[in-house]
Amino acid sequence: MKLAIRALLLALFAGFLIWTIGPSVVPSPSSVPAATAVPAGADPTPAAGEALFWGKGRCFTCHSVGDRGGERRCPNLGAQGGLSAIGARAASRAADVTAKQGRALSATAYLVESLLDPSAYVVDGFKPEMPAVMKAPLKLSADEVRAIVVYLQSLGGSVDLGAMEVPSPASGCDAAQVSADDWNPYLAGDVARGERLFFDPAGPGCSACHKVGERGGTIGPELTHVGGVSSGALLVESILEPSARIASGYEVTEIRTQDGATLLGRVIAEDDASLTVASGGDARQTVAKAAIVARTPRAESLMPAGFASRLTVADLSDLLTYLSAQR
Repeated sequence: MKLAIRALLLALFAGFLIWTIGPSVVPSPSSVPAATAVPAGADPTPAAGEALFWGKGRCFTCHSVGDRGGERRCPNLGAQGGLSAIGARAASRAADVTAKQGRALSATAYLVESLLDPSAYVVDGFKPEMPAVMKAPLKLSADEVRAIVVYLQSLGGSVDLGAMEVPSPASGCDAAQVSADDWNPYLAGDVARGERLFFDPAGPGCSACHKVGERGGTIGPELTHVGGVSSGALLVESILEPSARIASGYEVTEIRTQDGATLLGRVIAEDDASLTVASGGDARQTVAKAAIVARTPRAESLMPAGFASRLTVADLSDLLTYLSAQR
């Protein structure tokens, strides 16, 4: 018997900060270095930070460095489009913080803040979607954060350890916040059952739009590494309230044409003469811009609502367990 779970689970997970899932282009496994341990108290190295960036830190799911990584959602950190790489660019970003917010930051302090409190300053044209790296699910150590900052400094800039201050996640109120960000499922789920449910065409239909590994659709965000960057609270929110926050690059647009037709979907390609709209599954339609009479952004997601009444508590727990295992 299906159980209505919306009120129950939203109440259980109320108060969590969420970050919307949706990495797009990710490196192949062979291009991601193995995670490198950072000895406690030792000076971090760019090599250790690089390994963390492309490994445990999962930075590559949303950021690119040049033509490597996924840049749909977050800034490219390499030299591109007339911008210098982040090691040199950090100084201008820090100056922008001062101009817009009145806070004086050094380039190094900006890089540290961008990892610990990424919503404090968001680059124009992007959304506050990045998780704080010392909180769940990433929970990087202070030494690991230092290593990533050193790697970022080395991209077009100079390494400056002396200017770096990174608090311990186990100090003072930070410890309470880290504990609060941990998430325990309502029920223990089963990974295998969750995988079967995710890919079952007669089930909730997750794989029609979402890809894990080499399987699934591409109309929605790829979920190959979602467990490494998204909290359980976020996953619950994304399933039960898919329009609460929509990942960058997956916004919905309504297109009305001269012949009275209306298209609702995600614009996946566009040039001066036409645009292509994806509306679910494999459906794609290209429209001449000359035929468009109105183009309106919509607040709702292409992902349907109503899973709170379609899934049992056990189904949801299995799906959450499967998705949390995707790292």
